[in-house]
Amino acid sequence: MEYKDYQQRVLDTLDVYLSELKERKYKADKVEELRRANPDLGIPLPDFCGETWTELNAKGWLPASRTNIPYSPRKDGVGRAVPSICAKVPVGGGKTLLATAAVQKVFSHLLNSNTGFVLWVVPNEAIYTQTKRQLANREHPYRQLLEKVSAGKVKVLDKDDPLDARDVETHLCVMMLMLQSANRETKETLRFFRDRGNVRGFFPVGDDYDAHNALKAEIPNLDCYAELIPGGQANIIKDSLGNVLRLIRPMAIIDEGHKAYSTKAMETIYGFNPSFVLELSGTPRDRLGDTPPTYANWLVDVRGADLEAEDMIKLPINLKVKAGDDWRDCIRDSWDLLKQLQADADKLHANEATYIRPIMLVQVERTGKEQRESGYIHTEDVRDYLKLLGLDDAEIAVKSAEVNDLKNPENQDLLSPNNRVRVVITKSALQEGWNCPFAYLLCSLAANSNLSAMTQLVGRILRQPYARKTGVPSLDQCYVVCHHASTRDVVTNIKKALEEDGMGDLVDQIRDTSDGSGTTKAKQVLKRRSQFNKVEIFLPVVKWVDGSVARDLDYEQDVLAAVDWNGVDVDTLADGIKPGAHLERTQVTRISFVGADKGELLKTDAAIAAEDAVLFDPVYATRIVSDIVVNPWVARDLVGRFYARLVARGFEAKTIGAMASYLLEELRKHLLAERDRMAEGHFIAAVAKGDIQFRLRADGGNWRVPHTITSDLPEGSRSLRRKSDAPIEKSVLEPVLEDELNNDERDFACYIDEQAALVWWHRNVAKSGHYHVQGWRKAKVYPDFLFGLKETGGQHKVMVVETKGDQLAGNDDTKYKRKLLELMTQHFREDGTTKAGELELVVAGDTKVVCDMVLISDWKTKVPHYFS
Repeated sequence: MEYKDYQQRVLDTLDVYLSELKERKYKADKVEELRRANPDLGIPLPDFCGETWTELNAKGWLPASRTNIPYSPRKDGVGRAVPSICAKVPVGGGKTLLATAAVQKVFSHLLNSNTGFVLWVVPNEAIYTQTKRQLANREHPYRQLLEKVSAGKVKVLDKDDPLDARDVETHLCVMMLMLQSANRETKETLRFFRDRGNVRGFFPVGDDYDAHNALKAEIPNLDCYAELIPGGQANIIKDSLGNVLRLIRPMAIIDEGHKAYSTKAMETIYGFNPSFVLELSGTPRDRLGDTPPTYANWLVDVRGADLEAEDMIKLPINLKVKAGDDWRDCIRDSWDLLKQLQADADKLHANEATYIRPIMLVQVERTGKEQRESGYIHTEDVRDYLKLLGLDDAEIAVKSAEVNDLKNPENQDLLSPNNRVRVVITKSALQEGWNCPFAYLLCSLAANSNLSAMTQLVGRILRQPYARKTGVPSLDQCYVVCHHASTRDVVTNIKKALEEDGMGDLVDQIRDTSDGSGTTKAKQVLKRRSQFNKVEIFLPVVKWVDGSVARDLDYEQDVLAAVDWNGVDVDTLADGIKPGAHLERTQVTRISFVGADKGELLKTDAAIAAEDAVLFDPVYATRIVSDIVVNPWVARDLVGRFYARLVARGFEAKTIGAMASYLLEELRKHLLAERDRMAEGHFIAAVAKGDIQFRLRADGGNWRVPHTITSDLPEGSRSLRRKSDAPIEKSVLEPVLEDELNNDERDFACYIDEQAALVWWHRNVAKSGHYHVQGWRKAKVYPDFLFGLKETGGQHKVMVVETKGDQLAGNDDTKYKRKLLELMTQHFREDGTTKAGELELVVAGDTKVVCDMVLISDWKTKVPHYFS
């Protein structure tokens, strides 16, 4: 599976965290052994969780916005430290994907096991149903990620399903649980905490009182029967699911983790004695009223801008507030807009075979059968009017407490070309978890009376179909049309919706297109300064040149398709595998019958290690690497050669089977590295041959600095000024808005603006259509600053500068970008005098282009050399 850049960043950070945590936990476990052997010495137990957090903070891995917030420790029901982290990921950012990928990493790197138990807690039924359906489907990528952990042995469970100890020993068990089901307020009335007959093999037999007492002493928070046996000397542990969880210490995943921060919710979840807790939330909560405060431990901070840069969401949000009292006008306007969107979608489908059927959500005031004559806008009123406009029953779906047309068989897949739904009518029944990327338009007929419900519905229209921009402006945005409401109140609540979905940094991505309302537009147009009005500024882009035809470089077509997998060496990888590495053995317990005269009918022996008769499945392995090696025949051959080499080295089939999870992980790493290596080699060769060019072209095809840009900030936003408080003078577009740059970028912009040699500068953004450099990896490089200067000898130079935070100095992405620039430099400058990290190309007469990468801490010493 190919992760988005921000998703890969989350997983890379998790890798670093788990590596550091594992090392410190190992040392803490050793200290615990000494403490138990020498209780009189009073040896303190290291805080391995807090120490890990401090180390990551010192190395710059944690979010900059949280560096001053300490690690907030968590304890389980027995008082043991529990590693607990929070991934701040907005709605639509792929939290379920990241959670399944995290399961693989936690089990492989920290728990050193390919079997065990995951408790997956979700906040509501919609998310529960959706997540369970994805995890239960063997063809779904999320399920396949889980199967990588356990070599295909996955069980997805409900809380009422039977559970045997052998399931946990031989499978990766994932139990879905709604937060309300684990509420301890009424625990005695809930099956979750009651003794039941379908939980087997976890606890001693009923009359083995010594075993019960020993287990209760080891895990004091196990629930026991209130009544004791005669003499009151024994505990009888309940065979409840709650007790099982306390015994096996599951990994806990908490979706929408901010909803599990009540005292009862935290007591319950951590009372299950989890071995690791991963919270996922767009808006993590801190409990500042606690003593000491309880903080969410943010490991990563994914912003709405990250999703926008990866084409995951539709922005901007276009808002229109309709004046007048007739709600039908609002419906007609919305229907006309939906028809226009459908026309654009039809053209897209004809040109590119990309199917989109734009859907409109209509928010009404009433849905109940007995409420139609109440004077409020009712579901059936809207349905009847839509049918007058030409829609038929199959194109209209109602989602309410009483009616749910979305559950009809024909509406199970709204993305199918065979589905006909174009309008969904609801009041407030589309919960979090209902996601349809085809939903483009929200027509709110109840915004004036139910703003909170409208706020929730905004999040339902944000997802971009297929997680990629269409290139059709109307289909890359979303729309809100409101009836008879205050524009200010609507904008405020849409901003609130973005903030609650974890995209507070995008609250200005709202355009007010109201007619006749007298409200101020939310965005302004940046225009060329007068001295640049008649100046055209071009920059070179990476092109694929075939004879006299030049086009933009296409990664899949021009780079990836040229990768030759036949020459990939998997023997070296196999030779580096150590026998027994990451070999996990199953624990088996023998249960036998004995005579009743010995006081028990069942005897449970101590658990012993046994080897699973697991075989390496080449077909499964081929599917696991198919996202890297697209050709299944080639992928199967690589898997076969890798397996054959292991056999030739003396590995037995059962050993290879037991190591399958580890072997597949290593094979994927190797193939990814080989893909990038071969892609790089092909890229370099194509540059040397002239098939790939980076130059200003006389035949056009260059990127032009725009004459206007629509800002995401409203009119009246603060303009950037120099340190002397003088206005910015040399930016191509004006005004330069302060809030569009971070502090370091403001300092950089002010510095270059003051230089006498500077002629012009432009702030580039990482969005489709803006300036970028395509290399041998899929992700485009969007430089931060473009500027032109005139050197002492009269020579003109155009600078293309990418800035990086110091904490990213050594990561793989930074190394790649730096290497891309260096390799381009070698091609365009052959005299060997160019500094590493620069790309120079003499383009015409006395003009040259220079690309460079600058670390934030270095720019004050490095950038002045550009002007000397």
